[in-house]
Amino acid sequence: MTKTPLAIITGASKGIGRETAEIFLKNHYEVINVSRSPCNNPKVQNILIDLIQTEERAIQQTLLQHISVKRRMVLIHNASVCFNDTIESLNKTEWNNTLKLNLTLPALFSQCLLPYMKAQSAIIFVGSTLSEKAVRNTCSYTVSKHGLVGLMRSVCQDLASRHIHTCCVCPGITDTEMLRGRIGENTALLKTLAEIQSDNRLLTPHEMAEIIFVAATHPVFNGAVLHANGGQIER
Repeated sequence: MTKTPLAIITGASKGIGRETAEIFLKNHYEVINVSRSPCNNPKVQNILIDLIQTEERAIQQTLLQHISVKRRMVLIHNASVCFNDTIESLNKTEWNNTLKLNLTLPALFSQCLLPYMKAQSAIIFVGSTLSEKAVRNTCSYTVSKHGLVGLMRSVCQDLASRHIHTCCVCPGITDTEMLRGRIGENTALLKTLAEIQSDNRLLTPHEMAEIIFVAATHPVFNGAVLHANGGQIER
């Protein structure tokens, strides 16, 4: 009997990650969330762990306690952190935490789980419009998201002929808790961000989750950087 395919999503407790978990559940996947907070859907299995504060080896060991057999798997690197910083204001702790969560752990998680991935599995990296450009006051985040594209491209080459595909989905300005936390009560900035989008609105987490599901289930996107930004207007 073929085992149910598995989707492992980091940061599936809210935002894009939570919506992604919902879509995979509806498509008959078993779903595991790896984050500090639980996903509120009772069908999701939660591995509750602080990905920034916990040592990498301990995270990997905890993850492998929940993976016992080789199966078709989708690994989605969604968890991310974004600090307001510039090259002049960089804080070493925040820099290290950003690179760990946004770049180092996606590499180590992929390495850790590869032996358990059957053919037709996928590794999906969630990048950003800042994976291929930059704006002010996002230095560490921009560096990490640029690195994520390089990691994805390396994974694509390294796994050639393994029938495990990968790509990087780059959401545009999406109405998530992380965005709201960064801008606070600045309604003027929120309006400006919406105006950058070609149809004058913020994107939704559900829209991004749909793109992630398509990327994960269509090997033709292997090695691709998929910008899902609604046609951002450059200024």
